[in-house]
Amino acid sequence: MVYRNFMEEPFTALKGISLEIAEGEVYCILGPNGAGKTTLISILSTILIPTRGEVRILGMDALRQTKDVRRRINISSGTRLPWGMRVYEILRFYALAYGISDKNVVDRALAEFELEKYRDLRFDELSAGNRQKLNLARAFINDPEVVFLDEPTANLDPDIARKVREMVLGIKEERNVTLILTTHNMGEAEMLADRIAFIKNGEIVAEGTSDELKRFVRSRDRIIVEVEDPEIGEISLNRPYEIDGNRIVFYSESAEKELAEIVFGLKRAGFEIKSVKTEEVTLEDVFIELAK
Repeated sequence: MVYRNFMEEPFTALKGISLEIAEGEVYCILGPNGAGKTTLISILSTILIPTRGEVRILGMDALRQTKDVRRRINISSGTRLPWGMRVYEILRFYALAYGISDKNVVDRALAEFELEKYRDLRFDELSAGNRQKLNLARAFINDPEVVFLDEPTANLDPDIARKVREMVLGIKEERNVTLILTTHNMGEAEMLADRIAFIKNGEIVAEGTSDELKRFVRSRDRIIVEVEDPEIGEISLNRPYEIDGNRIVFYSESAEKELAEIVFGLKRAGFEIKSVKTEEVTLEDVFIELAK
């Protein structure tokens, strides 16, 4: 159980959070701004000390064996690296900080994260995507067993974000490293995570696989019917729905089974149907539901 109070103000960032993450797992932490995600990551990565509670990383007490834990973990948070240093120098500096003198380790990191041709550029000369690649290369430089990734694709173009995700997944599979990440990108969470925890007001309110979390939403499917005039008739179908402009959105346990009945029911009621489409519940729907 982990708690964190900030005594300067009457505010508790985390309230009795308890979680267990398996070796080799990708564990994603979701939640609205101010929910406590960054505080939790900071505590788990030994940057912050909890007000009370216990943190164990790789079987070690992270509060008592902090130095031993730090040798076996790393964190990627933002892209705050020395702006005037060159790419090779930055990786060499951080490798030495972990007691790694073998220059081949830096060369392998440059190759693994596709930074070889940028090795002599200063950090401030890199594109946003290459800055993030460098930050990830730094986070994996010590061959850690646990890596914390705080918003790994924030503010990146979609194609670069996709490349970064592919790199992260590739390294995870190759090294069997445990990844703990935060993100605002629901698609990213669904793509990367084995399990997801949703934090609200400093507490975990839901945890599970993507499919398990989707059960928190009232129905699995949406049937979206665009009509000429949604006020023309009375909707007497015995199922939940919402009117959104010219769209009538029905919530269903199985769109495949109920689609025909809904369409024929609307036609009988006098609605002129322009289009029909179905959508499965997404993690974003879960996020919206749990954030209420």
